[in-house]
Parts: sequence; structure tokens; C-alpha cells
Amino acid sequence: MKQWIKIGLLSCATVASSQVSATNFSVDGRIDAMGGAGTAAADYLTGVFYNPALVAIYSRKDDAGLLLPSAGLQVMDQGGMVDDVDQVQKGFSKLANSDPSGAADIENGLRNLNGDALSFSMGAGMAVAIPNRYLSMAFYGKTSVEGVTLPDVDALGLPTDPTKPLQLADTTAVGTVALGLAEAGVAFAGYTNFLGQNITIGVTPKIQSYLTYTYVEAVNNFDFKDFDKNKTTDNSFNVDVGAVWFYGPWRFAAAGKNLIKNEIETKEITVNFANSQGGGTHGKKTYKYNYELTPTYTAGVAFMTNYFIVTADLDLNEQERFVGLDDNVQMFRAGAEIDLLYQIQLRGGFKKDLAGTYDDAFTAGIGFSPLNMFHFDLAAIYSVDSTYGVSVNMAYEY
Repeated sequence: MKQWIKIGLLSCATVASSQVSATNFSVDGRIDAMGGAGTAAADYLTGVFYNPALVAIYSRKDDAGLLLPSAGLQVMDQGGMVDDVDQVQKGFSKLANSDPSGAADIENGLRNLNGDALSFSMGAGMAVAIPNRYLSMAFYGKTSVEGVTLPDVDALGLPTDPTKPLQLADTTAVGTVALGLAEAGVAFAGYTNFLGQNITIGVTPKIQSYLTYTYVEAVNNFDFKDFDKNKTTDNSFNVDVGAVWFYGPWRFAAAGKNLIKNEIETKEITVNFANSQGGGTHGKKTYKYNYELTPTYTAGVAFMTNYFIVTADLDLNEQERFVGLDDNVQMFRAGAEIDLLYQIQLRGGFKKDLAGTYDDAFTAGIGFSPLNMFHFDLAAIYSVDSTYGVSVNMAYEY
């Protein structure tokens, strides 16, 4: 029996929401350290999360694999949104206690709040893979949540009234929209030699369960802990497909995920903006953010040897995700690994959003494989925005 233990620590770059959307969220310290480029470079155990055709690529000593429940978390606070909201709310509290300095706090907080974004992604997963020369299979389950919090400064677009200095603060809202996704499926993959070419093909039928949260409130009453209010649920069937052509150390791969399009509706929220000075309200506004779960097509290439790997992935289409939010994404990912005598692995990678929504991110990581008895991976991802995260994986091979 060969036993692997994988633990990955990562810090992932995002702007309006995570660079790894909830619909594709996976926890893999090795691939995370290589920029997330797993379409051609993942192994037969973790390949079910990237490309089902990889399940059929294994070595002779591999009889079965178990990926124990893995967990990950990524958080980004661009512009210091938590502090800016807190400054505005403290300003209102000061004014309520007859402290005139509260007006300056509110003004500064609103100025800084405009353009801020807070996002998070978290997930967990497990897989059991049984590779063989007839039909390789991998059973898996994963759950993930992706959320984004954005301000809506001057939500009503009212004309400036010098007699109402707090009007802008009164009519500023902060909203959180989140999508939770749980899915379970079975990947089937097989090897064929077509016209002298080595090819593996895979398909993953799966059941998906969606959970959405929508929370919008005037900035003075907003509480980050209440993001899970106003939920909706739904279920659907979906499919992933993939193929890999390999020649010597080269792999050329393509994968399509979530081939059945589905629009996931969130609950409609109406916010009444109270007038903190004269009583009554300034007006009201309704918010609704549906999520577009659309097919994602990715091409990947990898050059793989026992001691060196270089790989790259490219999303062939752009994902819209939350309708009405500027969070489209189309990623290019690249990474490399150097293996030192099967004992230590050094990894690095790069991510770039071709849609222009997110900043570039650089990744790095190290793995330890003492006597090949277990494997320990660390990964870190850095970008100029304030993003942090952690992921933990454990896996066993028999």
C-alpha cells in the first residue's frame, strides 16, 4: 500500500469574487501551486475535478485511490471594505450621541467605500478512484460556496441636497450575494488507440444542488454575519466531458464542464432607505442577482517527465456568473514542477484573467515525499489585492 497525505496552503487572488468560481472550486495543493492548471496535469485521483479523461491515466502500481474530505477557504477584502463600513457605522453612532465628528467619519468612510469589494470562496471534497484497463471510474462529491459583497453608493441617484448632508450615507446600501453548490457524480474514462494515437476519453454525469443567499441592507444597518439570510434552493442534473491525447511526455487535453446551462434565481430583496435626519424614507430599491451556470470549455497542455512538469490551461469562453455584476472571468493558468529525487517538489505558477476583471496572480509551492510513504504539499498564491486562503487535502493510494 502506498499512502499519500496532501496538505495545501494557498492565498488566491480575486477582485469582485474568487478567481476560482464556486462551480469549479476544488482543493488540490499540488495543482493550486501550479496556477490551477489541472486540465492536462492532474493525476487520476484529482483529475475528476478538472478533466474526467485523466482518470484513465495511471501507473501500473495504482489500484485504487482515496481523497479524504478536503477543505479550503479563500477571502479577499479589496480596499478595506470591512474597515470602511465600520467607519461609516461608527460615524452614525457618534452623531446619535451628539458627537459632531461623526459626520467626517461618514464622509471619509463613504469616499473609501466606493469601489471596495469583499469576496470569499470555501469548499470541501472527496473522491474514490478505481483505475483499470477496461473502464476507470472515480466517485466524487464536493460542496462549495462563493460570495461577493459590494457597496451601492447613492443607490437611489437622488440630486444632491445641501440641506441634507447625510442623504448620500442614508441612500448607500451594501449587499452580499452567495451561491452554494453541492454535487456528486461518477466519472467514467477509458483508453483507446485511434489511428495509432493514444487517447483517453471521459464523462461525468452528476447531480447538483444549489443554495443561494441574498442580503442587502442600508450601510448603517448592514452586518456581515447576516450574509446567509434570504435563501433559495434548487436541484439539477449536469455533465462534464473531457479528452486527453498523449504522445511521449506530451499531453494535450480539452474539457467541458457543466454542459447543461442553468440560471439559478436568488431571492428578490427590497431595501427602504430611512431618512436619518428628518424621519420617513428617501425611497426604496429592489435587488436581485441571478447566477448563470454556463458551460466552461478549457484546453490544456502539459510536458510531463519524472523530474519536471510544465503545464498551461486556457478557458475558451467567458463565464458571466452573477447577472448584473461585473464579475465575468476567462482564465489563463500556467505552472511548473521540479521533482528532486522523488523526495521534494518545487512548484510555481501564474494566473491571468483575460476578461480583465481580476488582477494577475503568482503561485508557488513545495511538496515533500519522504520515501514515497506520504506526500505533503504547500501552496501560496499572491496578488496585489488583499487575498488570503487555506486548503487542506488528504489522499491515500493502494
